Amino acid sequence: MIGNIGRQTITLLDAPLIDGDYNTQVRDWDHATQTPVSGCTADYMFASRNKQAGDQTITRAQLYLPRSAPKVLPQHRVQWDGRTWDIDGVPAVVEASGPLDGQSVTLLEVKGA
Repeated sequence: MIGNIGRQTITLLDAPLIDGDYNTQVRDWDHATQTPVSGCTADYMFASRNKQAGDQTITRAQLYLPRSAPKVLPQHRVQWDGRTWDIDGVPAVVEASGPLDGQSVTLLEVKGA
């Protein structure tokens, strides 16, 4: 990651709410708004595999966005490195300087049962 600080581009996905079953509202990811964000830094944190109840892989990555990026909310998703990631937890504002000054977001991908 050393040479990639502040040089990556991600796509921020924001889906509208639609009516779901039983008077609920759900996100319509088929019609999500896509916003490219450049000047980001992302890297994998770890992955784990669970084979007890079924074959499941959980992967986490850390994403740093520049201060000029749109605010990331827990209901958003992120496309990066050919994958679509959920937001894990609540994004934080990093008070650093340089290319890592902005939001810090933990990304989560769960595959399998």
